[in-house]
Amino acid sequence: MSQYDEVAEAYEERIVPRFRAIAQRLLATADIRAGDEVLEIAAGTGGLSRLVAPRVGDRGSLVLTDISPAMLAVAERVLAGAASGALGRPRAATVVADLTSLPFEAATFDVVVGQMTPLLDSDAGIAEAYRVLRPGGRFAVVAWGARYQETQLLNVARAAVGAGPYPPVRLRAIGPRLQRAGFLDVRQRTRPMHARHGSVEDYLKYRRAFGTVGYSKDELGTYFTALEREVRRVFPGRGPISIGWSITTVTARKSD
Repeated sequence: MSQYDEVAEAYEERIVPRFRAIAQRLLATADIRAGDEVLEIAAGTGGLSRLVAPRVGDRGSLVLTDISPAMLAVAERVLAGAASGALGRPRAATVVADLTSLPFEAATFDVVVGQMTPLLDSDAGIAEAYRVLRPGGRFAVVAWGARYQETQLLNVARAAVGAGPYPPVRLRAIGPRLQRAGFLDVRQRTRPMHARHGSVEDYLKYRRAFGTVGYSKDELGTYFTALEREVRRVFPGRGPISIGWSITTVTARKSD
């Protein structure tokens, strides 16, 4: 079972609203058109697809993949209940699948999108994204930037359970990796953002919605004790806190 199965509802409640601004940044750079057939990889509860849907309309379609059936069950419910846009509501389906082995024929989709996934770090995943795109198809993914304030907070918690810091994000490797897979016109942009939380307690509830992160129950207690201590050190007081983020949007296209 995916670690995300047990937190699917919490993920939808606490994480998707925070990531909405990130999804909007990606859509501002992605070339998504009415009638497109779109694949969202590692979709979670469909935070990105629900914003894509009004753009493709009833002439288009959406397919969402993820390794967590529970996440996709929430996505199905949310998409079914979403209001139709001016172009109508697209056909939508969910498929449990790993990003390194997509169960689709070659040249199936016009657009592949993803939000905060490991896709850009996976040569196999990038190759699969390229394979399922039609000639001239578009690729648009948003991921974390190289360094940002939240990683500094989380690395303190990781150290408390004997885990090393998050590996560095190698932004300069993204373009060559996509080009080796065959992608053209690779463009990327990193920009700062801030996530505002009502209190330290609200922030900790948000972090718990990501699941167990591979730790035992005892380790998880140690992890969050250390995280809370560090957050309170950096943000003393009882009021809202604003934590710095860094995101990178990446677009490319498949050759015609």
